[in-house]
Amino acid sequence: MVKTWRRALLGAVMLTAAGASAEPPPSNSAQGTQLHGTGRFESINIPLATVEVPEPPAGVTCAPAKALTLNGRVITAQGCSGGNPPVAARFLEGPSLVNTTFQAPFEGRTVKLVIAEARCHEDITPPTAECTPENLYAGKARWEYRVTASTEDKRPEPLCPTGSGFAIPVPHAWSAGGDLIRNPDYFTFACAPKNEGSASQPFFVGGGVIAKCVDWGYPPWATEYPEGQALAYHQLCTRMARADYCGEGRSNTLDGTPISFRGPQAAVAMSPGGRLPKTVGTEGYALEAIWEMSDCGEVRPLCLGKARWDTLSLEATCVNRAVMQPSRMVRSCEDFNVANMGTATMLVSYSLFIDRALVGFKSGETGYLTTTAVTVDLQEHPGGADVSGYSPDLDGNGVADASSYGALRMEGPLLTPKLPANIRKRMGTLIKPLYRCANTHGRYLLTDTATCDGASGYSLKMVNGDQGIEGFLYSAVDSDSPGQRRPLKLWKHAQLVGVFATSTQAPAGFVHVRDLGFLPAVGQLPGRDL
Repeated sequence: MVKTWRRALLGAVMLTAAGASAEPPPSNSAQGTQLHGTGRFESINIPLATVEVPEPPAGVTCAPAKALTLNGRVITAQGCSGGNPPVAARFLEGPSLVNTTFQAPFEGRTVKLVIAEARCHEDITPPTAECTPENLYAGKARWEYRVTASTEDKRPEPLCPTGSGFAIPVPHAWSAGGDLIRNPDYFTFACAPKNEGSASQPFFVGGGVIAKCVDWGYPPWATEYPEGQALAYHQLCTRMARADYCGEGRSNTLDGTPISFRGPQAAVAMSPGGRLPKTVGTEGYALEAIWEMSDCGEVRPLCLGKARWDTLSLEATCVNRAVMQPSRMVRSCEDFNVANMGTATMLVSYSLFIDRALVGFKSGETGYLTTTAVTVDLQEHPGGADVSGYSPDLDGNGVADASSYGALRMEGPLLTPKLPANIRKRMGTLIKPLYRCANTHGRYLLTDTATCDGASGYSLKMVNGDQGIEGFLYSAVDSDSPGQRRPLKLWKHAQLVGVFATSTQAPAGFVHVRDLGFLPAVGQLPGRDL
């Protein structure tokens, strides 16, 4: 009976999706840094065969339950007998699954997952449809679940510690490197983000990008695309949503970074002469990357946009000559012709890049410059942590300055001075400006006071009307979390008056003045870790 039920449902879904081919419309949302959004349980894949459901009503006897994931739904079925009136079968979904359990391998032991609550999924791209049988069957709605997780040595804790606290069931398994592994015997609970903004100005926090990609129209099951192509697009989407430039399961973005993205048909339509526009929208979203599925099933960017190269901190990425194809090493996306890529399995992303690379430079023995105003020579840049391809661009014209300063180190990311107003307002006092100062002798100072610390001869140095703000630091981090802590420090020369340096490491001959704040890190928001 259960096998017949399974075949019937699968057949109906395949018939409704077989002829679909239109791509989802262009979308605007925000990137995230976690795949599942489950924190310490990111590595688990859940076997459907481990399901245990609540006891049936009194007088009814049922066979062991079987579980199936179907288009973002998890459903259990049992053959039964007894009862008055007689019960021949028992199907559970949504609220009737409360107290259902699954078990999954986790770090050499087992984690027990218990469904504690169910509600209709709140889609991050409104409107949200009601969970009626008709909407569930048509794929217009799905249930989401609050799940607890526990190992033998710990008390139950929320599976989704951030975001909305609820998760949607998504079929198949995932590798530690973020590869989608096609296996219908497994599924994951994909944690949904929470909109801490408004409907008109959303700010999605926490959760994982699997759930986001489902809501964006790229689920790993047949909808607008046949199943094989849908799986490919879901993989593309999750890599894009995390800015996982090397397909290794590592994010290169900050949570909440606004992005705008398009499928191949929309990308070609917006590209006269085959050249993608450098920016889109009134907000100035800059070209980030062209994401493509290779013939071998690997997802890496075909290229990065010039603005992304110039803002990329590189601390969490393997973007370098060793892993990129030759054409990708030396060409930005602005140089690619997409006119003939309308049928490719491809996504094009644009971003507001709320993070910028903060790079340290040195001239002579005591000249230090720390700035986000940089440009990257893709012909010279070897990638990774090596910053030899970076040059100062203090006038912000996109061309390397004629300067004696040589790149010293990548300090890390800094929030851009062009932080969108709604994000800046939301972060409030948890971030602080870092001011750019200079004197007439060509020395520089980055500090957290608009008075340049009262240093003699120093004044704010403005670039393109930015009020002398280099960017924003976190003024607070989560003191109870093991997340990364990286204070940016102000130093002064031990003997030379008016000689300063701003860096995470002590320059030789300099003494510590004070900590200025904290550089952002992947998986953090100011004041809390995700």
